[in-house]
Amino acid sequence: MKYFWIIQLALPLFGQTFSFEKLKSNSEASFRGLDVISTKTAWVSGTGGTVLKTNDGGKTWEDISVSTSNSIDFRDIELFDKKTAIVMGISSPAKFYKTKNGGKTWELVYFNDHKDVFFDGMSFWNKMNGIAFSDPVDGEHFLIKTKDGGNTWQKIPSNGIPKKLETEYGFAASGTGIPVFSSKTAWLGMGGIKSRVFKSIDGGMNWDAVETPLAHGGESTGIYSLAFKNKKVGVAVGGDYTDQNISNTMIYTEDGGINWYLPDNKIDEYRECVNHFRGNIFITVGPSGIDVSKDNGRNWMIENRKIKNLTAIAFAKNSNTGFAVGKSGNIFKVIRN
Repeated sequence: MKYFWIIQLALPLFGQTFSFEKLKSNSEASFRGLDVISTKTAWVSGTGGTVLKTNDGGKTWEDISVSTSNSIDFRDIELFDKKTAIVMGISSPAKFYKTKNGGKTWELVYFNDHKDVFFDGMSFWNKMNGIAFSDPVDGEHFLIKTKDGGNTWQKIPSNGIPKKLETEYGFAASGTGIPVFSSKTAWLGMGGIKSRVFKSIDGGMNWDAVETPLAHGGESTGIYSLAFKNKKVGVAVGGDYTDQNISNTMIYTEDGGINWYLPDNKIDEYRECVNHFRGNIFITVGPSGIDVSKDNGRNWMIENRKIKNLTAIAFAKNSNTGFAVGKSGNIFKVIRN
């Protein structure tokens, strides 16, 4: 037993599963939005209405920013193909823009100037059906959905959404607080007094909520990001951006989000984004570095502590290649070693 205890303590010290190559973005924007559709094509979004795209694997980045929105922070982006994408502006007035011509022009497809609105994330099941969520509006959780590819959006009735706790919010750290699966399943991460996960199996119309053991208790404490590899296995990360060494910042589920558990070997550092890579591998990023789990979130290893302040990471489907973004215009190409 003593030998096993020593091994457990040592496990988080070794990683080096991925290599990171810094790319030249020619931007100083703070990036939080990221979508990758192939090893060649990825788009990023961030402060100052900034949107960049690459079609050559990150060798060059083209500035296709929304020219009329240089005061907007685009914290999430959904890329459908090389020409079609939606960017999500977060705070009042919240604005979503869509392009159908590779960013040459952008069309305003959603506008909300309510004083409480603050969008945290957006996801699409397919090219037509999508969902987005905001911090509570008028004391109720606020979600919208689209059935026409984001051209129009409708508010989801509040009677199917769990009542807001006294202190409960989402977090717009990387736009990954609302992952979706298949055609109608979605999860939603929340924080505050409790760290709760909401789940819907009917396209976001009705939700059930469960409490989790992830750090909670304060206005800035809770679930910042979730990722699922299938309908059962998923990971959530977060913590508190005002106390980045708080304990219990990562959890996992094996039953679709009904029950959540703390890892056997965890790393107690604030994390802003988690994503599924391939197989049983999940990767998470945050201000202090990068961590990896090779067993669906049960055990975590330190991957990298030289690269800091990453906010989002994503991979091309069925590929060893992806991208990561962060503050000060940082974009990295990520490759499985």
